[in-house]
Amino acid sequence: MTAQNAQFVTAHNTHLERNHHTFVVRGANYWQAMNLGMSSGPGNRSRVLHDLQQLSSMGINTLRILAASEASQFGQAPDRIRPELTQSPGIYNNDVWEGLDWILAQLPHFNMTACISLGNFWTWSGGAPQYVSWATDTRIPYPVQWDHKHKVFSGGDYDEFLAYTAHFYNNTRAQKWYRTHIRRVLTRTNSVTNVPYRRDPNIMAWELMNEPQYIRGYELELAKWIDDSARLVHALAPMHLVTSGAESKNGAHAFKLMHASPYVTLASCHFWPLNWGYYNATDPTIHSIQESISKMQVFVRNNAQWTCELNKPTVLFEFGLMRDNWGKWGGPLDAYDPRAPVTHRDMFYQAVYKEVTRHLNNGFAGAAFWA
Repeated sequence: MTAQNAQFVTAHNTHLERNHHTFVVRGANYWQAMNLGMSSGPGNRSRVLHDLQQLSSMGINTLRILAASEASQFGQAPDRIRPELTQSPGIYNNDVWEGLDWILAQLPHFNMTACISLGNFWTWSGGAPQYVSWATDTRIPYPVQWDHKHKVFSGGDYDEFLAYTAHFYNNTRAQKWYRTHIRRVLTRTNSVTNVPYRRDPNIMAWELMNEPQYIRGYELELAKWIDDSARLVHALAPMHLVTSGAESKNGAHAFKLMHASPYVTLASCHFWPLNWGYYNATDPTIHSIQESISKMQVFVRNNAQWTCELNKPTVLFEFGLMRDNWGKWGGPLDAYDPRAPVTHRDMFYQAVYKEVTRHLNNGFAGAAFWA
């Protein structure tokens, strides 16, 4: 391996390496990066530089960021990133592109790499349901979610949303537009550094999608989508890792189905105790957080075993827990107040890092917190 190639993060059995040394992902999710990196509009480059400096001082060496957001043809949609990168299939907002360029250009100054997601299953960035909406010219049946603008819950049935979005995996037009987006991103040349994305060693991995869902009845379509997409990414950027973006919450069979492709070189998992019903946010006692920690430990052990059976490394690319939501901070939005304590979150984060560290180089290659 040449010295230049050694700058890329590579997978070796169940661990990662960079510059001939073991590389451990000490990551943070920074999903709003390309919009904050814009030179106008919602851009806030001084904030980004402050954030990167703070994260770097904490030892963070990897950012997981998004290189995809899709606009609705029906006008403004609830709780969606704006402005969107893709205005309609094949039509892009150049200001957002340049925001992504600028962010990537900053990473080497802070000794960071990026895991870049090429899509999202969820509607907060448009995502897979927006591809289905474009392809069928129908409105997305949004699941119940909090509308931050109007301060109310809106939306409908979650199963209806899943059934609608599952068509992304086998809709010919949606797949064509998604693959076009992959090509546009990976063949882009950074306007700041003049380095093509696919040859940038500061990009660690390409993620096919944030949290593609394992949906019964669509297993074969899901596996084919992962293999086809990962093959395309690998062909365009052979020096970069490829990961599915899976939560890996549906057991061994689903995990292996979503990571079996030889073009998927890095496995993925997420753990969300509140979303998955393990944590009671209004319970100040130790019982609720202890159950969450216990469930997490089993989850990490299982994922370590499954990824070792595939002889691939995995990263806990998302985990998080809200702030204390009881007593003085017991209101529906109080847990989002930066003044709220983080009693249970601190306990949970310490337990996560301890458990992942136990499995480093024997399945796990690191972790990235969300919030």
